[in-house]
Amino acid sequence: MKFVPLSRIILLELKRNGYNILTSKNTVDDENPTWYPLTVPDVDDYLLHLDCSGSIVPMEEQALLVIDDALANIDEEQLLGEVFLEIDHLGELEDKIQFYGKQYKFISNPEYYVFSFDPKRVLIRNYALRTGNHLLYLAYIGVNYPTHIIDEMRDLEDLTRSLICLDQEQAREWFNKHDVTMVQSDIAIYDKDAILTIFLLGTDQQITIPLDEKDELVYNLMETEDLLQLRDLFWIDPRIN
Repeated sequence: MKFVPLSRIILLELKRNGYNILTSKNTVDDENPTWYPLTVPDVDDYLLHLDCSGSIVPMEEQALLVIDDALANIDEEQLLGEVFLEIDHLGELEDKIQFYGKQYKFISNPEYYVFSFDPKRVLIRNYALRTGNHLLYLAYIGVNYPTHIIDEMRDLEDLTRSLICLDQEQAREWFNKHDVTMVQSDIAIYDKDAILTIFLLGTDQQITIPLDEKDELVYNLMETEDLLQLRDLFWIDPRIN
């Protein structure tokens, strides 16, 4: 549990976890409001109820932010204040590293892995993109792959700005608009946190250690129609080369 600066990444993460409104005890005039995430069945009904009940008083109006509206209409530099989060991102990352480590043995045999196929690197990069904690990933790259740090820093900043989080219908429309029929995940495609990229022929990854016929947990491929049946929200890297 902690307070973190409000940002687009935080809004996307809150949306992924089912929140749709940020409420505050501060007024709309406060330059550093404290936000608390809330889930309501219907946003329009909630706002109408506040209006009709007199909860919204002129000149003393409490700050309130609809997450979808903020993502669509508010620039990063206009997002003010801090949000109270109960999500333990770092704990989730540690659990995933241990789980993937048993599958790939990268903890005991790091010499088998290279930059292009390092499951631990992929996990930490995924964490960095979704939480905005770039320092952890760049520290890992600096120690293990120092020749890649400049390119990774640029890529991380670029994707953080363009990363999108869509609901099922929005994702279907986006896939159809861009004629996307196949996507590739970074971490396991069944994981709710997987970031999807547009699959291009010839970009398949290689692994250098046998897995004893176990299923891969990184760089999974799936047709979009099948994927759309798996979850309600989708993290997508929209960059199409």
